[in-house]
Amino acid sequence: MTRNAPNEVATTTNAAIPGWFMGIVSLPILLGLLWFGQGFLIPLVLMALVVILIAALTQRIDSAVIFGWSPPRWLAYMVSFGLVIAVSLLISAMVSGQAEEISAAAPRYVERAQALMVRFESIIGTAAMQSLQEALTGFDLSTFAKDALNSASGLVGTIGLVFLYTVFLLSERTDFWNKLPKVFDDAAKATRFARVMHRISEGVQQYMLINTITSAMSGIAAYIVLKLVGVDFAVTLALMVFLVSFIPNIGGILATAIPTLLALIQFDTMTPALMVLVFYGGSDAIIGNVVQPRLQAKSLNMSTFMVMVALTFWGTMWGAVGAFMAVPMMVVTMIICAEIPALRSFAVLLSGDGNLDTSEAEAATPVPGKSLADPSDPSPNQSPTTNPNPSQVTEGVSD
Repeated sequence: MTRNAPNEVATTTNAAIPGWFMGIVSLPILLGLLWFGQGFLIPLVLMALVVILIAALTQRIDSAVIFGWSPPRWLAYMVSFGLVIAVSLLISAMVSGQAEEISAAAPRYVERAQALMVRFESIIGTAAMQSLQEALTGFDLSTFAKDALNSASGLVGTIGLVFLYTVFLLSERTDFWNKLPKVFDDAAKATRFARVMHRISEGVQQYMLINTITSAMSGIAAYIVLKLVGVDFAVTLALMVFLVSFIPNIGGILATAIPTLLALIQFDTMTPALMVLVFYGGSDAIIGNVVQPRLQAKSLNMSTFMVMVALTFWGTMWGAVGAFMAVPMMVVTMIICAEIPALRSFAVLLSGDGNLDTSEAEAATPVPGKSLADPSDPSPNQSPTTNPNPSQVTEGVSD
């Protein structure tokens, strides 16, 4: 009795603390970590996204058959990683190549914008124009352009750190999965963790691959239209269209509005701006409403309203990177909350129809042994009707 008294007191104390109180206490701490730790957390989150993207590319290259020959996994990894690095370097070169040109052209665009405002005043009236000017007080287009370029330069440095993280994580992917049985108390918990990681990888892969394809289509369409119309900085604007198209719901609006506004400022007539609005806006509408739903094999089952809430939250916390990562972070949050009984109701709110797929529902499904770093098919030696041991799950990771 005396020997067990401290344990009984501890159990009673823990049971006396209600869950809502723990949530209220933990929420400010979590928000503070996200806000003050963004310099440390953002590269790690982007690294996870890059790893998942490389894993998706590796899986597709590894499954390809060329004249009866299938590339080995190590070659698929190298090609996938090389493609990601090549695209990143190309984007960096595009931004750096037109940085000085954009800064030099900013004053000219300011003058054109002021002349346009004078013409606009004759249409809407002096009173309305004064209200608009008061709302835009303190906004300097040239300063905004320089700040945007500085942010892009800082992001290039962050990308270098992200790739450094990625190289080391991929080099240790075998050891990571082999350590799972030692991290958890039993094999069942390790297996459940592996299944959750696999579901997160699948959900983010689905979102990123489909949006990468459709965003690239939007960027190419924007470049063609802007080049034909004669709008300045067509390459930079097309890159901007590609990036903002990843932002849910409002990304398409921004992708159409910014090139149209720039064409309106650049030319003396409204015809070029209308051409950009009609031809590119129409192309983007077709891509977003026809092509993307057809490419989307299955829905991510997320509430549209909660996606907007996530966009606002992560955009406030981490800025443009947060807005870009809003949907992947929501996917991760929903899957993790679905696995925790106390947070399952929150996962239901995040979902589109309230139906959640948890690891228990997938208990009869084999776990891919390379979920996050290498999502390939499970080992053929595993039985599809039994839960594999996590140590067995990792077999063949290093092939």
